[in-house]
Order: sequence, then structure tokens, then C-alpha cells
Amino acid sequence: MGVTGGIAAYKSLDVLRMLQRHGHGVSVVMTHTAERFVGSASFAALSQREVGTSMFGDADQPGYHHLDVNEGKDLMLIAPASANTIAQMASGFASNLLTSCYLAFRGPVVVAPAMNTSMWLHPATSRNIETLRADGVHLVEPESGLLADGAVGPGRLAEPSSIVAALEAVLGASQARNDLAGVKVLISAGGTREPIDAVRYVGNRSSGRMGWALAAAARDRGAEVVMVQANVDLPREGGIRYIDAPTAAAMRDACRAEFPSCDMLIMCAAVADYRPVAAADGKLDKSKADALTVEMERTTDILAELAALRDDQVLIGFAAEHGPEGLERARGKRTRKAVDMVVHNDAATEGAAFEGPDNVVTIIGPGESEAALPRMSKRECAERILDAACPLVDARPVRA
Repeated sequence: MGVTGGIAAYKSLDVLRMLQRHGHGVSVVMTHTAERFVGSASFAALSQREVGTSMFGDADQPGYHHLDVNEGKDLMLIAPASANTIAQMASGFASNLLTSCYLAFRGPVVVAPAMNTSMWLHPATSRNIETLRADGVHLVEPESGLLADGAVGPGRLAEPSSIVAALEAVLGASQARNDLAGVKVLISAGGTREPIDAVRYVGNRSSGRMGWALAAAARDRGAEVVMVQANVDLPREGGIRYIDAPTAAAMRDACRAEFPSCDMLIMCAAVADYRPVAAADGKLDKSKADALTVEMERTTDILAELAALRDDQVLIGFAAEHGPEGLERARGKRTRKAVDMVVHNDAATEGAAFEGPDNVVTIIGPGESEAALPRMSKRECAERILDAACPLVDARPVRA
């Protein structure tokens, strides 16, 4: 349990007591600023464990190492999480014991922010929160109300009972999910770029974030994950094998090569439907013409092609649609391509879908089922998609 600087730090003592009543053992790590509000002796007395405050220890406390602190821990909670600590986490800084523990921790992380309303609403904090969500961090939203500085608004630490309830939900889900152990999952992500000349291309707005979330979620459930990615500008994670496939043709070749040995295919990439018939050598000179006509041809439908070659693989497609008819088109795509599930991605929702941290999706299938999900983080969407897909994997015949 990480405690950072702020007047809300005193509430962390209540969170600690509640966690203990739920049967959890809790080790506490504090920033030096947090100690200005609540002494480490209070947490040591309640937890009956040594409190980590220093990267290197001092005369009264043995040296703490971020790997030693993390050893044997199932979940990391930071409550309260100050704006400064959130910014360090989002940027990958390891300037103290707490942020070093965060970078080295491989289990689920829950963060409960607390800060002044103006700081919470600042665009920089919003960007940092979006980054943490994209990294799979679970957020306990701050509440609105009277703050220590007399202002009224969002930024107050969530009630201890709410924090503990959120932690229990995350911990329970994490411990229950090893349902893809021994399963190979092939995922495509990103947007292909089809060259017009040596400089220009036809592309799309896909960021690859949804595919990244699916890959991390599948890995955390025990799967062997292969990611075929097209032009994704996101950090690559451990435990996932990446294959670069910048064009539709390259993605087709990579997916065909990996498909026979996979158990599940999730075709999340935004593959170009058309490409220039012939890319020009060098760079086209725009001074020679006021208009440019590019002849386009259809690309191969990778998902439909692989569906025709399937043995017993589970196949999941994505349909990014725009407008009220999009859901019906997604239903037709599932039938037309003969796949187990299609995830309808509502691209009309502002701040979701392309480039954003959230999604609004409808999971069509398996069978006659259809689940319309509210707006949620892409990692949460990934978990729900895998929840629906795992029974299909279990139902397949055992391979020789």
C-alpha cells in the first residue's frame, strides 16, 4: 500500500484497518512528503510491519529494495495518490521507493487520487490519468465535496469503504483468471499504411491501444501472446512476441504464418480495405500537377481468408463503425466472415475508439448472445471480450 503526500493521507489508516478486517496482510510504503502529514510509526503500529520510506534505508531502518518490497505481494494500492506521484507513474520515473516499486510490480495496481480541484481538472493530470488507464491501472475516482482548502469540487479521496470494495473486485478478478494458460493467442493491432510513393501513404487513425490492451490481458491470464502490429507508437511489454507488419500484405503474410499454431485469433487491426495499384518510385512532384488520381485496388480480407483455413481456432473480429446502422453492419460481418464473435466498436463516441483510452463496444456472439457495454477503459473492454471468448476455447476438442 503506497501513501503519498496530502491531507487525505490520514484516511489511509482507515483503509489499512479495513483491509486487515478483510483478512489481508498489508505492507506500507510512504513518500517523504506523506510523512509530513501522517507519521510512519502509525502505519507500522497498525500493520505490525516495517514501513518502507527510503530507497537505501537509514540507521534506524534496514535498506529497502523495490524488488524485496514487491516480493510475494498480490496487489498494489496507492491511496491517496497525489498529482505528483501520478505524473511520475505515467512518465516512468523512479525517484523514490514507491515509484520504484510501481515500475517493478507485475500484479494489478489500484490508484485512488486525491488533490485540489484545480489540479484534478488540469489537462496535464487528465493526460496522466489516461496514460495510467491505458497501462492497465485501475482507478478509484475521487469524489466531489468540500476540500481541505475550502473549495468545493472533485478531488476528494474516495471513501475508504469504496477504495476497499474496488480493491477486492480487482483482486478477486486477478486471482480467478488463469483461464488462458497453455493457449496461444494471435492478435493484430494498429493501422496499416499503403504506400502511394516513397513518402506518402493511405492510412487510418487506429492507435493500436485496443490491441495492446487485449495482448496484456491475455498474457496476464496465462496465454502465449503473439502480436502482429502495424505502425503502433506504444511501448512494447514483456511476455509478448511482436511481429512488425506495416502494410496489409505484410500483415496477411504474418497472420497466415502464425495462424496454424494458434488457438485464438483476435483481428483487432484496422487493415486498409484498398491500396494503390502501384506505388510510385521516389516522391511524386506536386508541382507537375494540380490534382492527383490514384487507382486503388481491394486488399485481401485477412479474417475471411483465415476463417476458411481454420481448424478449431476461436476467431474474433472487430468492426469499427460510425452511425446508427453500424451495429447491423457488424452483425452482418460476423455472419459473412463465419467467425465466432465480432466486437462492434462505436467510432462515433467522442473521446472513445480511435486514439482515446476508452471504448464503447457491443460484443456480438458467441451464439445468439449480444452484450452492449457502457463506456469503459480499453483494458476493461479487453477483459470482457476474453471473458466471452474463454468458454469457446475450453469447448474445443483436445489437440493431438
